[in-house]
Amino acid sequence: MATIHREKITDESGWSGPNIDNDRSWELHLDQATHAELGAALKSVKERGITVQTMTRADFPAGPAIEKLAEHVRESCRTGRGFTVVRNFPVKGFSDDDVRLMYWGFGKHLGTCISQDIDSALVADVKEKGISRGPLTRAYGSKHETSLHVDAADIVGLLGVRQAKSGALSTLASSIAVYNEFVEHHPEWLPALFTGFHWDRKGEQAPWEAPISLFKMPIFTWSGKQLSARYNRSWITSAAVRRNLPFTDEEKAMLDFFDASARKHALTVEMKPGDVYFASNYTVLHGRHSYEETPDAAMEDKRLFLRLWAYIPGFREFENEAVSRFGITNFGNMGWTSEELRQGKHLADGGKRSFHEAA
Repeated sequence: MATIHREKITDESGWSGPNIDNDRSWELHLDQATHAELGAALKSVKERGITVQTMTRADFPAGPAIEKLAEHVRESCRTGRGFTVVRNFPVKGFSDDDVRLMYWGFGKHLGTCISQDIDSALVADVKEKGISRGPLTRAYGSKHETSLHVDAADIVGLLGVRQAKSGALSTLASSIAVYNEFVEHHPEWLPALFTGFHWDRKGEQAPWEAPISLFKMPIFTWSGKQLSARYNRSWITSAAVRRNLPFTDEEKAMLDFFDASARKHALTVEMKPGDVYFASNYTVLHGRHSYEETPDAAMEDKRLFLRLWAYIPGFREFENEAVSRFGITNFGNMGWTSEELRQGKHLADGGKRSFHEAA
């Protein structure tokens, strides 16, 4: 039986975008020392023919500037508001592949990075892929608006390589502020929210796995000390569609109130090439406005962002870690470390994810 928390959260994690828009303490601008270390580490791995798939933490040498940046990201996501926006990551003058290598190399020092989709992508390209939006498809291959949601790891990082002609403003919102709205206005819905919903697997499950989660994923969980939130309406809606069990009027109202509260508290962030945000998937929601590309632009000129998913040891306390932390990545080619992918653990029924990776 889930523990239902009914008190507002009053620390920094319950921030509201309109209140912090002019407070730029959530931004960090990289200095030349960090650029120099990233460039030197990139040169080192390229000279040795190391790729994203083969790189270990030790392969990407980190000096004090990289380690300081990794610690800043970890602590910004673990405590306080739960996110940071890092400006001026080196992208200008580098190829897309070079940027991927640098970004992945930094990720190896941030935590344990995992695969994100049916193709086992470790650094996922977030760009227009001509995918038709539907209830059973994932949204990040489309230029249409992406509603506020969480991803399937402790931290999500999204790095801008190229921006679109217009639109594509990023949005971040505190899921803790959303919880506080429920406490204040709809406490009668808290038991259902702490029970949660089934999540769909968007057709990316392995042949021996079910197409939806075998359990309900709580939207809110309380560890006794920390509140965590896991919300992705697209994945929740897809499960309802696949099960042919439409939402009740109360469930729809509940989800609509969640979305409206998230929009109310959202922070709009302009992301230029070289900007990257990192956010906790337990306290912060992220999304994006729709956008338009330059007509007939070549693929290499179109919008490209790069996404990382990372686990951080000791990141948070959970009431049921197997469900709240790992439950939504335990299927298909998602949730594997690069080492596990090299070993082929994702290819056979019974392969186990370790959620840690030796250097």
